[in-house]
Amino acid sequence: MTAPTIRPTEKVAFIYHFFPHYRYGVVRALTQRLDAAFVGDRKGAEGIAPYIFDHGEEFHAARCYYLGKLAFQPAVVGYCLRARRDVFVFLASPNHVSTWIGALIARLRGKRVVFWGHGFKYARRDLKNRVRKLFFSLAHDFYAYGWRAKRNAMALGADPGRIHVGFNSLNYDAQLPLRQALLGGNQAGHRDGSVLRIFCISRLTRICRYDMLLDAAAQLAGKGIRSRVVFVGDGPEGEALERQARDLGVDVEFHGAIYDESRIAGLVFDADVTVSPGKVGLTAMHSLMFGTPVITHDDFESQMPEVEAIVPGFTGELFRAGSVSDLADKLATFPARFPDRRLTRERCFTMIDRLYNPDKQAEVMLRAVCGLPAATGDDAFTLFAREQA
Repeated sequence: MTAPTIRPTEKVAFIYHFFPHYRYGVVRALTQRLDAAFVGDRKGAEGIAPYIFDHGEEFHAARCYYLGKLAFQPAVVGYCLRARRDVFVFLASPNHVSTWIGALIARLRGKRVVFWGHGFKYARRDLKNRVRKLFFSLAHDFYAYGWRAKRNAMALGADPGRIHVGFNSLNYDAQLPLRQALLGGNQAGHRDGSVLRIFCISRLTRICRYDMLLDAAAQLAGKGIRSRVVFVGDGPEGEALERQARDLGVDVEFHGAIYDESRIAGLVFDADVTVSPGKVGLTAMHSLMFGTPVITHDDFESQMPEVEAIVPGFTGELFRAGSVSDLADKLATFPARFPDRRLTRERCFTMIDRLYNPDKQAEVMLRAVCGLPAATGDDAFTLFAREQA
């Protein structure tokens, strides 16, 4: 089918299993630019609270039912049959049965379809990617979070002009005043520079591999390098990590779950580096927003797309996946690699202010919705090109 060309004034539906609470910023940015309706479950999932649509947005409830990894929303099918919308934007998960049906219905109705998601994590032509390719063919255009997903899709035969790289974001407008207040308070001038301050924020689960970080901190101590690890979050691995820290003699602080963004901002701002040994997602945005670089692993197939915001030597470092010794080495050499805290903060801010914010997301989504050719999308890799030359 030929993709219909539309005007940005026409009506767009955004369909998710549910909208996470951290989507507030991009929801607001989209509603400011488009006649937008949102369709999803009122309840969250996997421990993530939902965004509450009580700010004047048009919202249609569609309960999500789960069977293992599969999800189905009967109301989505009905909505796609009846809704007077010109464009349907779906969360791009092939595990969502109702998305297959809803996208096909929208296409048969002559509507424009856009998928929004991670895309291809690798370029191998295996069964999973064959299914993904069939699924993604239901959409006219694809909004991806990262350049690597676009590059993989191109290797599998996709048209680069139809794949839009729009990055990801948190609530930028709410966080920016906190950043400005911290900069104005010059909080960074009252810290002990002899201790490497390491920050971690997430649920404390096994997949986060914080045990690796504690082992690395112990290796630092063995080399005479002092560090302090600050954890924000709770979870099933909390007690095990506390025991491990005691056994290793590692200096740690466990703050538990914190929901006050100003407190979190202060802890991030006061750290030298954020470490996410398992994989990094929106934690990278949280950290860079307040000027703190990030260390995570380099296995991009198992990473989240937000890893692209980490440019080695500028906004963080990448260690060899699964290697405690390489993580320890990256931490040991971190002060020498990032000697100018002010410059490091500015580089972190630049990554967020230019790319990883709701306005940028909405700008790219608007191109996808309108059927405009996609930009290259490698912005995160070229952001510091002049300095790298």
